[in-house]
Amino acid sequence: MTTGLPFTPLQASTTAGAGVKVTANNTPTSVPGTVTNTSNRQANNMMVTNTGTVMVFVRLSAEATPVATAADIPIPPGTFRILQNPVPAGACGVAALSITTTAADVYFTPGEGGT
Repeated sequence: MTTGLPFTPLQASTTAGAGVKVTANNTPTSVPGTVTNTSNRQANNMMVTNTGTVMVFVRLSAEATPVATAADIPIPPGTFRILQNPVPAGACGVAALSITTTAADVYFTPGEGGT
């Protein structure tokens, strides 16, 4: 496996990216979304960015409506992680959970590299 490759976001079109924003609400309950790859390129990785001020937990799945729990992948506030995309050519279900009463915006960006 080659490491040190830059992350290259997948473009949905010539003017728009393929990323999706999910706001982990302040209930706290899991909030689902879908990142759909309609490109002819595979998106083997997913950059997950937490722009909030609290820890969130995320799930990436082939499920249509995944549910994130505190047992899923933690993303600290103000950071990003490059994760393997379980559905590199199709619709990847995503979910975010804030376990506090503070909401957080989480961005899921499909692409390649970043490892």
